[in-house]
Amino acid sequence: MNHLAELQTLVLLGTDRAPVSDGLLMYWQEQGLNNSELPEKVVAQALVFHRQWQRAGFPLPVWTAQLLPPPTQEIEPECSAESARCLQDILDGKYPDALPEWVRWLQQAQQVLPRQTLPLLLQKCLQDPSLWETIQTAIGARGTWLLKQHPEWRKLADEPAEPGAWNTTPGVLRPDLLRKLRTQDAALGLRLLQSTWAEEDPAQKAQLLAALSPGLGSADEAFLEECLQERRKETRQMAAELLACIPNSALLGRYRDYLSACIVVSGQKLSLNLPAEAPEPWRKDGVEISGKSPFTLNQRSAWLFQLIRRLPPQDWQWYWGLSPETTISLFAQQDREESWVQALTDACLLHHDLSWQEALADWWLNNENASSWKTTAGRHLLQQLPEASLHKLMVPLLQKRQYLLEDDQAATFVLCANAHTWSDELTLALLHPFKRFLAGGENPFWNIWHYARLLKALAYQCNPGLFNQLNSDWNIEAALGQRWQAEIDRMLTVIQFRAKMIKTFSHRSGAKISVHFC
Repeated sequence: MNHLAELQTLVLLGTDRAPVSDGLLMYWQEQGLNNSELPEKVVAQALVFHRQWQRAGFPLPVWTAQLLPPPTQEIEPECSAESARCLQDILDGKYPDALPEWVRWLQQAQQVLPRQTLPLLLQKCLQDPSLWETIQTAIGARGTWLLKQHPEWRKLADEPAEPGAWNTTPGVLRPDLLRKLRTQDAALGLRLLQSTWAEEDPAQKAQLLAALSPGLGSADEAFLEECLQERRKETRQMAAELLACIPNSALLGRYRDYLSACIVVSGQKLSLNLPAEAPEPWRKDGVEISGKSPFTLNQRSAWLFQLIRRLPPQDWQWYWGLSPETTISLFAQQDREESWVQALTDACLLHHDLSWQEALADWWLNNENASSWKTTAGRHLLQQLPEASLHKLMVPLLQKRQYLLEDDQAATFVLCANAHTWSDELTLALLHPFKRFLAGGENPFWNIWHYARLLKALAYQCNPGLFNQLNSDWNIEAALGQRWQAEIDRMLTVIQFRAKMIKTFSHRSGAKISVHFC
């Protein structure tokens, strides 16, 4: 008789009429059940155990490994019960976008996540890498110890890479290993890649080159120059982009020479002299001759597009004497302005140039007919706009604007896509025109449902100390006001929750909270 059949007999007849066999007791003991209890209680526990086994469809694994010793350093204090309840509201989906702010206040109070939330959060991090980026500094010593006990959670920890594993690591996993090795020892990572480069899968070579980004420098230049002659286009392009990121590389010098022969600046006019045929040196330096860029008119324009998108943006000032604003304006005057502004955008992202990032954002915000910000690269640039630049550009724009923002404007995207804290000036500059509109003020736009997104962004990014001002002067009696009452109430509820959340940290830690409650 198998174990389940014997258990069913015990349930039907009872332990007084059908005693539990020694074999069954030994089996239950192996599965972790406590056989010292009363027989009827042991049978009940076993019934639950077998039911879970049936639902899972496989035997439950028995933990045989030895647990790591608990952390020896002092365990950081957990947040208060009130803060934990706020976290639970966030995790339950009532205020999901408040989690990053909750973690910031937790860190400011020098506290860590409550222990009961760690398993759930670590499990969610396996499917949501952005969540791990948010909470990894808040799990504390206890959380770090806990994730090392679980074979899946352990993957979240950034453990050192072993150089000896290079030759035994499958090709598809080598890019991640190489990236870690380059972070630890850039020269060693390069040597390992060179040692197996000839045998690597051609389809994987571009990803392997991309993994050289950590620690990229002049020591990598000779190898990358060789990679410009690889057969696959993706590999050649990746080599060219990496070479363009090495200051004073030979490739950048050649690119400047090519562009100097094609671009003529005279006063406030820029002329493009495109070659009739692609010069042979361009081919050897990573410029793809066949095909055309989706942002350009023709193939010849695509050659120049590739050069511009790899050139450091600051070169326009150093070698051509043009400021970022002037450069953007001159290229925008060319046919298909979005193609050339797109090339400048790509260059800005490739070289992480903050001054150019602000200049491009300013141009898009103040040229409502511009469309190049709607590309993937343009949106990515606007999402990464620093907090100081956000306020510098948006406050005067909103304060001088007479009408409401439109849905397809860059300003609307910037406010909804950034998670920066809003200044009081920015908050009020956005909300006052909306209040006037609901009160019956004139406005040429009838479709303003995108303001639901803007109110949501305001609710999570504004200073909660403005609550009294934000809660006043709403003309809810007007027809428009009644339509928007639910969205306004939702915004105010989020602000009230955030105010309560912040106070839970200040009460326990005594930390100074940089928000002023009215």
